[in-house]
Amino acid sequence: YKRYLIDKDLRPLSWVKVKGKEASGGNFEVDLVLEASSIKQTEMQEEPHLKILAYDIEILEEKNKEVLIMISAAGNDGFKKVITTWQWDKKQNFVEVVKDEKALLERFIEVVKENNPDILVDYNGDGFDMQKLRQRAEDLKVKLGLGRNNAQVIFVRRGRDTSAKVKGRVHIDLFVFIANQLKFMLKSETLSLDSVASELLGVGKKQLKFIEMKELWKNKTDVERIAEYSMWDSELTLKLAEHLIPQIFSVSRLTGLTPFDGSRAMYSRLVEGFYMKKAFEDNVVAPSRPHEEEREARMGFTKYKGAIVIEPKAGIHSNISVFDFRSLYPSVIVSHNISPETFGCSHKECKEKNSVPDTNYHFCTKVKGFISRHLEDVLKERQKVKTELKKHKRGTKEYIELDNLQGALKIIANATYGYFAYFGAKWYRRECGEAAAAFGRYYITQVVDLAKKSNFEIIYGDTDSLMASYPEEKNIEMLKKNSQDFAEEANKKLPGIIELEFRGLYESGIFVTIKGTETGAKKRYALCDYDGRIEVKGFETVRRDWCELSRRIQREVLTIVLKEKKPEKALELVKKTIRELKAGTVKLEELSTLEQITRPLAKYEQLGPHVKAAMKAQKRGRPIVEGTLINFVITKGKGSISDRAEPVEDVKQGDYDPEYYIGHQVVPAAMRVLSALGYEDADLLGKKQFKLTHF
Repeated sequence: YKRYLIDKDLRPLSWVKVKGKEASGGNFEVDLVLEASSIKQTEMQEEPHLKILAYDIEILEEKNKEVLIMISAAGNDGFKKVITTWQWDKKQNFVEVVKDEKALLERFIEVVKENNPDILVDYNGDGFDMQKLRQRAEDLKVKLGLGRNNAQVIFVRRGRDTSAKVKGRVHIDLFVFIANQLKFMLKSETLSLDSVASELLGVGKKQLKFIEMKELWKNKTDVERIAEYSMWDSELTLKLAEHLIPQIFSVSRLTGLTPFDGSRAMYSRLVEGFYMKKAFEDNVVAPSRPHEEEREARMGFTKYKGAIVIEPKAGIHSNISVFDFRSLYPSVIVSHNISPETFGCSHKECKEKNSVPDTNYHFCTKVKGFISRHLEDVLKERQKVKTELKKHKRGTKEYIELDNLQGALKIIANATYGYFAYFGAKWYRRECGEAAAAFGRYYITQVVDLAKKSNFEIIYGDTDSLMASYPEEKNIEMLKKNSQDFAEEANKKLPGIIELEFRGLYESGIFVTIKGTETGAKKRYALCDYDGRIEVKGFETVRRDWCELSRRIQREVLTIVLKEKKPEKALELVKKTIRELKAGTVKLEELSTLEQITRPLAKYEQLGPHVKAAMKAQKRGRPIVEGTLINFVITKGKGSISDRAEPVEDVKQGDYDPEYYIGHQVVPAAMRVLSALGYEDADLLGKKQFKLTHF
């Protein structure tokens, strides 16, 4: 379809003018079929009302086989439906009961046909829901005709993944979109529907443990709880779809990919789609896709040197000025005209004026590069959109449209640097990526040197940011002025569109130590502004691979140390928590760790705790597929930590291993902060008396 769209100059998700005669015959089940004599793009801006239907399935094991027990669906026209096979008194008005599993599946297909949605949406449908529907349809000899003309769902390979295509409708798997394009912008490190919806919408799932669902269904008691749970999953998926689909559409329009492909694309494919579109507009012949041997050769290259990291000064610091380069790598690419065809030109003048630090590379200054030219347009357009964005109120239609556009432009801008060295890229040139990184190191080093000459004390620097203090000045307003003046002075020395911004002044910050050294750990710090807001980077408090108790304790320790400046109080908090763990009174919800299964269980070589817990859950009749989230607790007993990992729903209160949670969770999490103040593990475990001599 891409070639067709390019040849016809058509854009996805825009209006077209079609001329032709009405066709007869054929079972298309649509309003109108034309034999088109001409198809032309129009500039019509009106947004169509697209019907969206979200669905969710519930599946349990009965008599050693998986069985569909419920399917729910929710539409953006207010439609709500749960289809199930069990009749109970006072069932909700959205519940429809059918005689058996086959009838359930057939009725769901009818519901899709009756609602006739333009977009069918799910959460992990490619990896779970659609796969299970296909398996049950095959076993029950039901045609899975979810397409507009009753066409069966088609499963297409995408690398190692499979995507479900629905003819005549757009099937969007929100999980895949978030995993491929949004996860780096989210605070949550697990991509469950509950955590993503909680972060983006402020509302999560209804809580019903799998083991509870299994018991409720087995005993046919409180089945309405399962119906409520399933119905809300579909409604929540619909709400998330309404929030995210405009972003997907913005990406599709910008890259020329259809929403089906655009929502599943990795960054490299989005970037390539964008530049392919621009190549056609410029009448430029795009490079060929690399053949297998070329791809393998590219994959064999050693990594080039990346960003510079200035080792942080461990401990507590006050009055910290934070500076950021605005879009450093995109700005470097534009300012130095970095593009595959501008690399290593024969002009002596270019070699003298535009050589790359620490390399023998240079780039042409006489002819504007294809990539650098269009990337400059992207940066200008994004800045223009962000300026326009400030004129509109958050939440309005205009604001949302502009915000989605600037987000799509940001993806293209930031991903271009990595695309240069992607082994499958058409516009591949490893030296371009290497040059951008080298220039980045050069400019941050230049700014650091200038900061030192301006009497700043450098605390930390990383990739495109710098943190510094100004010990000679205590007045807050003067500190801000000095920082702003410094940024302006630095920008006079920076070329092209490369720009240093003063992000803000922070009252205090902590940079933690690497064990056995006095050096701070890279990318692990916390800052507190003058309003008491804390920003955290790299601590367990923002990571989901630690239990909630460890993250909460670390968060509270950081708050006490940075805001209250009472390290003794923080120490006592941790000691109290250790006593509670030993007493067996800490709730399991605070001790469970949530991790995701990222491949079939049989393909795991290293059997970590979450894998062992998942294997146990599978043996106990729970469906475990790629994308499943496992909530597990380490229990008492013999064997390795992995051997003692149990699904949280199978653990009784007090059966957790207190020594594991003290030694491997709470103490390490607290010591990430307290070690910067001179404390040791023994101070928390009561093995020695310690007097704090500095803060």
